[in-house]
Amino acid sequence: MPIKPAPSGQIATAARRFGDDYPPLRGQWQIRGAGAILVAVTIVYVPWMIGSLNRDAPWLAWPFLAANLLTIFTALLAVFNAWWRSAPPRRPLPRGDEPHVGVIVPTCGEAPAMILRTVLSVLVQDWPDDKLTVVVSDDKGDPELREALADWPVLYHRPVPRDAPGRDGAAKAGNLNDALAMLDRQFPDLAYIETRDADDEMGTTHFLREVVGQLEADESLAYVQTIKETQVSAGDPFNNRESLFYRGQMLGRNAANAVFPCGSGVVWRRTALHSIGEYPVWNLVEDLQSGFEALKRGWRGMYLPIVGAVGQHSPEDVPNVYKQRGTWAIDTVRLLLFNRWRGLDLRQRAQFLELFLFYINGFSVLVYVPAVALSLLGVVPLLSSDLGYVQHLLPVILATELWLLALNRPFADRRTRQREPIRDLWRVRIMWTGMAPIFIKATIQAVLGGPHRKPVYKVTRKEDDLRWHWRHTLPQTTIVLSVLVVLIYAGTHGTFPNLVLLLGSVYWGGLNIILLSGFVSRGWHGLQFFRRSVSSAVAAPERTSPQFVSEGAAAAEPPQP
Repeated sequence: MPIKPAPSGQIATAARRFGDDYPPLRGQWQIRGAGAILVAVTIVYVPWMIGSLNRDAPWLAWPFLAANLLTIFTALLAVFNAWWRSAPPRRPLPRGDEPHVGVIVPTCGEAPAMILRTVLSVLVQDWPDDKLTVVVSDDKGDPELREALADWPVLYHRPVPRDAPGRDGAAKAGNLNDALAMLDRQFPDLAYIETRDADDEMGTTHFLREVVGQLEADESLAYVQTIKETQVSAGDPFNNRESLFYRGQMLGRNAANAVFPCGSGVVWRRTALHSIGEYPVWNLVEDLQSGFEALKRGWRGMYLPIVGAVGQHSPEDVPNVYKQRGTWAIDTVRLLLFNRWRGLDLRQRAQFLELFLFYINGFSVLVYVPAVALSLLGVVPLLSSDLGYVQHLLPVILATELWLLALNRPFADRRTRQREPIRDLWRVRIMWTGMAPIFIKATIQAVLGGPHRKPVYKVTRKEDDLRWHWRHTLPQTTIVLSVLVVLIYAGTHGTFPNLVLLLGSVYWGGLNIILLSGFVSRGWHGLQFFRRSVSSAVAAPERTSPQFVSEGAAAAEPPQP
């Protein structure tokens, strides 16, 4: 029986229905205002903090100072980077002016129905058939996929084996380079190359018309990256949509010419790819490094806020999330630690430094959590009067929360009416903090591996493993339970210090405990714990233990307009 394309996802359907229009960029005064307040109170806070260090416990005070300064510096850098934001005007290419575009869909064992859905969405877009060459580059050599594509107007390509002498790169980059070489031989007139992940269907029927229009209008552009959406469970518990990144931070990157490709929903100028030596293979994945290399050589990158790709599946079990985010972390740390930054200007460097520090901040949890535990036992990192805490620390707490709320305002998001800003921001922060052990591990791996040894890349699973992953959340669970034990001990033995003295440790450390607790619950996402009804107990008395059942298939989708 012939394989049929998977049905189009609800998120992709909604994105196409929403269209490509986006409003003028407004509300920058709110971000700047909140940022200015944060800078002002920080200027007052830092000298007070340094002067209030507990000199009797330097083994606690000095690490706390280092962690706090790292957190504060990262926040101030984010304020600087978000001060300027920009969204380009739309420049859709007129009909009749279309250049020849090659589209490469690299595959490596994904379900054929999923791949067919992606390819079909590419073929039915608003672009002349004779100006579009689609290549499915199959690293697995799946005979079912090859047969399914036999009657489709696409090229099925099998790259040379990963360990073959002529292969330029083992993983996805090697696949892309092999397909690119084939296209160069057969279609030397190709002006632009699009890369699209095997599970990313189109989020717009005018993708190439919008993106190539930008490239045709500006010869200095190396690539144009669009928004990547994805199919998620209700509430997006693992922050797979990355709204703060795609609909926020990318606007700042666009203003600083620090946009980098994200692997899918991106179109490259062929000459720009050639200038960087094709897709780089030094790192685990090619996307971040390819943009980094192009920017260093004077090219420009652009962020176009239309939905160019919608993932048909998001990692929604903890091990798969670890694999994906851990890969991003290792990739970023390796690149920004061992690669030269020469050629980047100040604002570009600031944008990439913020990205690097995002992962390095995972180490602050190793200080903040012990600090709150020790504070419960009466040993605090900061010593000051009650008035000193209220005058210096409380404003920083309020300004930080105000800044995060101002920053987390997704641009051109069709879900505006359904958003709950505080709840949505809380979910994002749960992931930031909960992933700290993985970011720490990834950073150590990157440093120990050095510039000449990288971990083996594995493709992210395209199906969920719905069970209780308690082993994978054991580090977070251990941290939370340890602090709870200390809390009980402190309560029974009366070791609590003055409540105001606890304020600093409770905010920087206690908040992490609450967020880590929220992440622990992600370990059983997709499962529902229930007890048998009385009638079930009578009918099946041998079943006495609680059960976990999957509710993934019945999970409600986010409300659509």
